Amino acid sequence: MLTSPLSLMLTLASSAIRTSDVVIIGGGSSGTYAAVALKRAGKSITLIEKASRLGGHVDTFKDPATGATFDYGVVAFANRSTVTNYFSSFNEALVPFSQLGSGNTNNYVNLNTNGQIINPLPPSIPWSDPAAVFGAILGYNAQISQYPFLANGYELPTPVPEDLLLPFGDFLAKYNLGAIANLVFTITQGLGNVLSQTTLYVFKNLPQTTLNSFIGLAPPPITSATSNIQSLYDKALAFLSPDVFLSSTILAIDRSNPLNRVLVVVSTPSGPKLIIAKKLLLAIQPKLSTLQTEIKLPLVPEETNVFSQFNNTYYWDFVLKNTNLPPNNAYTNTDPSTPFGLPILPSSYGFTPVPPIPQPGGQPAANYTLTWFSSPSYLTDAQVKSATLNMVNKVVTANGYAKTKTPQIVGFNAHNPFWLTVSPAAIRDGFYNKLNGLQGKRNTFWTGATFVGHDSSAIWEWSEGTLLPALLAAL
Repeated sequence: MLTSPLSLMLTLASSAIRTSDVVIIGGGSSGTYAAVALKRAGKSITLIEKASRLGGHVDTFKDPATGATFDYGVVAFANRSTVTNYFSSFNEALVPFSQLGSGNTNNYVNLNTNGQIINPLPPSIPWSDPAAVFGAILGYNAQISQYPFLANGYELPTPVPEDLLLPFGDFLAKYNLGAIANLVFTITQGLGNVLSQTTLYVFKNLPQTTLNSFIGLAPPPITSATSNIQSLYDKALAFLSPDVFLSSTILAIDRSNPLNRVLVVVSTPSGPKLIIAKKLLLAIQPKLSTLQTEIKLPLVPEETNVFSQFNNTYYWDFVLKNTNLPPNNAYTNTDPSTPFGLPILPSSYGFTPVPPIPQPGGQPAANYTLTWFSSPSYLTDAQVKSATLNMVNKVVTANGYAKTKTPQIVGFNAHNPFWLTVSPAAIRDGFYNKLNGLQGKRNTFWTGATFVGHDSSAIWEWSEGTLLPALLAAL
């Protein structure tokens, strides 16, 4: 049994000991971007990822019959130079993003009751009126434009504006913006019950630039020209090799040794490794259980006091086959009995057929359907799969569709813990100043959605402007 990383140095062969300027834990969007940028800046890196690939929340499905691909995790990016430069550096082409579901007949169904199509929507649902929706979008933009500091991480002023601490449902009611509720609910998937979520987190998940790009008031989002965002990460892996360890597990981390270095013991497919680095960059969700149990990081009281305050939501994505739903029909989960017509989670957001695939491989041979599921509380993967298939069958039965096939789950991913949040009281008490204050201490830097938002475009821009300059200066 290992006693410490230092003692391991005495037993490992020299080939199993690596020295790096920076060791990075987590090969998702933020970790991979940082690794590429650091290597291009002439720094040595070691990137450790528990999965068998890089990419994190990127999920790309490959049709086994045709080889055609489509994305159903991360699907689009803001049209920013940071994004276009990153993709072009790996010779990955980008095209304007067409919204999932465009060109389909959209049906509203209550997946939490009988699944029958709701036609027409009752006028009590404020977003049933397109003119009201557009007016609410302008009102939302007017409100969020008052907080330009939200564009760069969580650099919040003191005091934090009280409107940002309201439950989002109360914020909508205060400013008569209920007509935007369904649009926000749809775009900010993974936030749990959005009406009870703190307004700050909704604004971080749906900034003004993103909203305007989806509704035509700004250039549209962009995406992979081949419907294969995973290809970007595969090329990043090739660029970073042999400095990446996939399918690897952290066994121990030592940040308080006489060497003034970070020591990381890793179990890799090729055997144990010891990484000796000047700095540690953590690119994972910093939930206390993840830090202590999954990566075995000894925390000091300052860190424990911060990370112990996090709550989190849960989020899953699916590719379904043989749903028995008619082609070119999408279904949006709606509940006319609730405030603003939004369904109570845990539940599915609805069902969307895979759109045409503009790539040489052609369209997938099978009729695939996408769905996404969110919960504010823990559910097992088995519970989520069962609930989703039950909802598919509910819609088929309630609307008299023929049951000729057995629905199948052919793609499934759990992205948990998803959005990390703290209470309004903690935010008011300066939580994010304390979180940001951890950067660089104990030779450790932090990156990822918790420090910016669930938006690769924003993470990469924040990395360029905030994280990387500080990290490079510390080396």
